[in-house]
Amino acid sequence: MRILRLIFLCLPVICSSLWLTFAYADDDTLSPDEQLRLFYGKDDRIKIKDVGDWPWQAIGQIETESGNLCTATLIAPHLVLTAGHCVLAPPGKLDRPVALRFVSRNHKWRYEITQLKALVDMRLGKRLKPDGEGWVVPPSAATQDYALIRIDSDDLPPLRPIPLWKGDVSQLNEALKATGRHVTQAGYPQDFLDDLYSHENCLITGWAQKGVFNHQCDTLPGDSGSPLLLKDASGLWSLVAIQSSAPAPENRYRADNRAVSATAFNDELKALLQQPVDSGEK
Repeated sequence: MRILRLIFLCLPVICSSLWLTFAYADDDTLSPDEQLRLFYGKDDRIKIKDVGDWPWQAIGQIETESGNLCTATLIAPHLVLTAGHCVLAPPGKLDRPVALRFVSRNHKWRYEITQLKALVDMRLGKRLKPDGEGWVVPPSAATQDYALIRIDSDDLPPLRPIPLWKGDVSQLNEALKATGRHVTQAGYPQDFLDDLYSHENCLITGWAQKGVFNHQCDTLPGDSGSPLLLKDASGLWSLVAIQSSAPAPENRYRADNRAVSATAFNDELKALLQQPVDSGEK
């Protein structure tokens, strides 16, 4: 499990968003007090009971060779979307996905797939700055924090994908305005690794930068790559962003969580699908 944290590199009096970078936490273990601080003082998550229903069935868990656990979303019958940092390890090598799981009940997964290939722009690894076992991530890399996992098997699970948001930024802003800037986040967090938890109607607080949202959904390690979902007037869900980073608990008052908007990578995904799968050995 990995979580991206904000590192503040300036004095509080003169600190501005231009001085922020991101980093992996070396230790993913959080105390109950630290969790509450990350949750803005109150845990608003609920356990999803009907995980076989849509859209919850399409939200799964990805595991990599290093044992890293993240959340991933089925966006096409053979493709899942997750955070880019979930499948990269310092100094920028591919951390291969070894298992993809869906629909967990009573700590048992109904579907588990092991024939997987990661599709990630390996230039992201060059933009990340190694820091021990983790990363320091400049804001210039934030919009590239996404990856696709391809299911390399004809035996696909009978699950309904969640479509990506297809509109542009202005259309997304209008759709968010109609909901009071509320979305729904869902993932498999570190304190309930075999249970899907959701924060319904959590708040998008604005744009951190082009293509990156600030938000106040309750997330923990394990939630990286988890979807932020928006429901339209007809009741259809779409994925509008994926969870990327969170501040350290002691810095919660300085920053909200951050998620990469679908408007930042929708076109790039098409190009990524046409690229050969990187071996990860370079």
